Amino acid sequence: MAQIINTNISSLNAQRNLNSTQNSLATSLERLSSGLRINSAKDDAAGLAISERFTTQIRGLNQAVRNANDGISFAQTAEGALGTIGDALQRIRELSVQAANDSNSASDRQALNNEVQQLISEVGRVANSTEFNGQLVLDGSLRDLFFQIGANQGQSIAVSGVDARNTELGRAISMGEAGLSQDQINQVGIASIDDITITLDTVGILEDLGIEIEVDLTGITTLEDAVREINTAITTFVGADDSETLAVRAAQLSAALVVDNEGITTIAIRGGFDTEFEIAGGTVTLDDDDDTEVEFFNDTASVVKNLTDIDVGTRFGATEALAIVDGALTQISGLRAELGAVQARFESTIANLSISSENLSASRSRIMDADFAAETANLTRAQILQQAGTAMLAQANALPQNVLNLLG
Repeated sequence: MAQIINTNISSLNAQRNLNSTQNSLATSLERLSSGLRINSAKDDAAGLAISERFTTQIRGLNQAVRNANDGISFAQTAEGALGTIGDALQRIRELSVQAANDSNSASDRQALNNEVQQLISEVGRVANSTEFNGQLVLDGSLRDLFFQIGANQGQSIAVSGVDARNTELGRAISMGEAGLSQDQINQVGIASIDDITITLDTVGILEDLGIEIEVDLTGITTLEDAVREINTAITTFVGADDSETLAVRAAQLSAALVVDNEGITTIAIRGGFDTEFEIAGGTVTLDDDDDTEVEFFNDTASVVKNLTDIDVGTRFGATEALAIVDGALTQISGLRAELGAVQARFESTIANLSISSENLSASRSRIMDADFAAETANLTRAQILQQAGTAMLAQANALPQNVLNLLG
């Protein structure tokens, strides 16, 4: 080996190795202090790109979990308020059953009705004031609600809005509310009869004031036969008592024959004169001698009532209230069941999202996180090499001094 002093190859080699060792030592210290294997793109460019995509998914999934928890909170808020409404409805029904009993006086029923009206108002107040995050949840203002339960576009759950206002609860069908009018009778070419009055019986019950006659039109195939049956029944029972009742169930007629049978309710005919009226082209003649009441009932719905229409001040009103409240309770039960199902779905979604986030986090960890056992070994190795490299550099720097021996 040539003895030269201008270029110390051994020193340069020692310096290079020492620099490399110091870089390794710095990397180990950085990884051990941060806990990450990749602290910058130069550490692992491909690994960093993959881990960033994982991070995007993980953070999106974690936010989706929070969204789903918000959905559960929303459903719990609505369901709790519906429970309160359900309790009020149960009390209203209890009072309606009590009011339907004829042992109650008018003042008793009025007292019961006062409490019922207060409870109905409370139902409305709860529906119009229950809020979640500043939004009314039971007044029908929220239609379809979408909860983002995924990290990507289109991953959402739609939840139907809830409308529990007292005007929307208990929308029961009230039968036979349409009725006939004086004007309608005139329109079919029959002379005006001032003594005809129109009354309604929404529950379809005939009160026995005298003789009750029911004309069964089952099996009738022609309009003429239907009219003949009605006329025969009326003629047979004319003058039998002070008050006769004829019930014609118009809904039993074929829809093809009686096209405008809806709305036939009760016609009270008074006075000693002959009266006739028309049903879809046929004529029914009544020979009235005293006080005959002819009542037509059908099964056609004409009015839909809700909770605010309840009035238990009469036996009839209390009976009607039962149907309305039963409908309202069915609605509330259905809404609570839907919200319960939504909560269960959100909980299942949260479990699935949590598992996905966990698995992605594990995958990212294998790429990003430092292995402390391996990094500790690398640190120890780098420290030893650094000490050795420093010593060897000192030796290499001393080699040119040997040239002086040749000059001595």
